[in-house]
Amino acid sequence: LKGTMQPNIEFLLTEGVPSSSISKLIMVQPRTILQKVDRLVHAVETVKKLGLIPSTPMFVHAVRVILSMSDSTWKRKVELLKSLGWSDEEITSAFKRGPLCLACSEDKIKSVMDFYVNTMQLEPAFIAAYPKFPMYSKDARIWPRYNVIKVLEAKKLLKEDKKLVWILTITKKDFLNTYVNKHLDQVPSLMELYHGTITANKIDV
Repeated sequence: LKGTMQPNIEFLLTEGVPSSSISKLIMVQPRTILQKVDRLVHAVETVKKLGLIPSTPMFVHAVRVILSMSDSTWKRKVELLKSLGWSDEEITSAFKRGPLCLACSEDKIKSVMDFYVNTMQLEPAFIAAYPKFPMYSKDARIWPRYNVIKVLEAKKLLKEDKKLVWILTITKKDFLNTYVNKHLDQVPSLMELYHGTITANKIDV
């Protein structure tokens, strides 16, 4: 392992990657640092061409994503996002700010984008502006929160016009406290709706 790891660490340091970022990478994804040197060099060059700077925290995460797939898989994901309405600039910008959005499987990307665009009526450009959006689970996060908000809107129980970004990004605990537990007196079945044991059409609005 030392014979593989040491040259890779030295290469990353030479490229300007901080030792603190390398240490975090080893803890989070040790396999990245155990790649063959030529593969790591290729990944670093690819990420640099996309505009990421080695000294920034996101750089090692971007390298990790590039190393996790073949060049052909990367190209397929880029073409998929373009077919779903993202521009080349939006894809690059999203990757630079949140590289892990391109680590999602093609099926996952298609599924969440379909829900965002066709059910929630969001524009692709809006979704691209928030790289975490494709990473969220449709069943565990997006769908339950969407159902709750739609019921609260129908019952005119939302006194604040919170932005969708806030609703999707806050923690599960904060969402439950703010939008579910707070309204259980008015909508007793709201928790069941959130957990998916009943559907929205079972609630009298």
